[in-house]
Amino acid sequence: MLIKVSAPGKLFIAGEWAILEPENFGIVAAINKRIFAEIKKSPDENIHITLRDFNLNNLEANFYENKLEFSKKLTRKERKIISFSKTAIETALRYLGNYQPFRIEIWGEKTNPIRNAISNGARKIGFGFSAASTVAVVAALLKFQGRDFDRNKIFKISALSHYLAQGKIGSGFDIAASVYGGIFVYRRFDPVWLKDQIEKSPPLAGSRSAGEKDIRKIIEKPWPNFYFKKLNLPKNLQLLIGWTGKSALTPKMVKKLQEWKQKNQLEYKKMIFGIGRLVKDLIRDWRVEKPAFAKATTGKEKILDLIRKNEDYLRELGEKSGLNIETKKLKKLAEVTTHLGGAGKLSGAGGGDCGIAITFDKKIAKTIKKAWKKINILPIEAKIDFSGVKIQGRKR
Repeated sequence: MLIKVSAPGKLFIAGEWAILEPENFGIVAAINKRIFAEIKKSPDENIHITLRDFNLNNLEANFYENKLEFSKKLTRKERKIISFSKTAIETALRYLGNYQPFRIEIWGEKTNPIRNAISNGARKIGFGFSAASTVAVVAALLKFQGRDFDRNKIFKISALSHYLAQGKIGSGFDIAASVYGGIFVYRRFDPVWLKDQIEKSPPLAGSRSAGEKDIRKIIEKPWPNFYFKKLNLPKNLQLLIGWTGKSALTPKMVKKLQEWKQKNQLEYKKMIFGIGRLVKDLIRDWRVEKPAFAKATTGKEKILDLIRKNEDYLRELGEKSGLNIETKKLKKLAEVTTHLGGAGKLSGAGGGDCGIAITFDKKIAKTIKKAWKKINILPIEAKIDFSGVKIQGRKR
């Protein structure tokens, strides 16, 4: 039996950085740039892993004492490339307990006109592909091993895996986008609670090592503070994506901001909770701007104004923290977009990668794309993906 699963990428619409504090919300969208995972029975008793985009083919491994042990020694580069897929497999197998040996192949959807969005680390587009691949792998494994396609469990297993793979940082919003799809309000689970649960989880029954923890109870429990709620899509909303040509290293930026936070608590709280209040206002106006009120312009103007203010906050946060959150190109993207009547801002952690523009006018949208090209910002053809993680098909 062969099972093929895919999961979409993500875009952050509003609330970047503030989302790291448990009381704050963010607005996130899934986009139709997908990661695929194809799984079938292993020809032997081993696990076989292929990452097609990185030419890592048929890596053979065994699952022993909670870890994948590869039959050949991997290079440092190979270990880095496979780290998220490796942790996803390990976390899923720890949850499953018993499993049937399998062969799994993972690859990403091409993003034209760039040859491949994830094939070269220097040209990776920030659509959350590590999260999408984690979700695709976890969902494929659960389905292949005969478990229900339970999105809530897929989210928790994937979020736990991604959290561990990143060194216990990250909010999980990108995992939520890949699992649930659409455009939605998100609030982070309590990271202190999760860390405590990981450390205090009982040993696995019959484990050979004291370090083997039973994570199944963590997955079965409600996760404190976690919030997810789909949003309506206002009529005529035009969401544009512009790539700056430079990738960003989010984990490093998060660590640097945390260091700045420790030394500048008052300044940090002022900035972060300012963004948090703004996002609450944006959620309220977004919900008011339903399709039934498409003729009204007040709600749309408020949405655009708040998106612009969000960028102002992020710019100030970067200036005060010393982080290059709004790069020169991202600043230009926002300025050009605003000048033409839209609302532009960076998307995600900043430092490069993508920016977005929102408008409710198709003519303005076309004008913005043309203007971006003139300043070497590449418009990416992508749309909001409402499906989330899904089974592509099943063959025998």
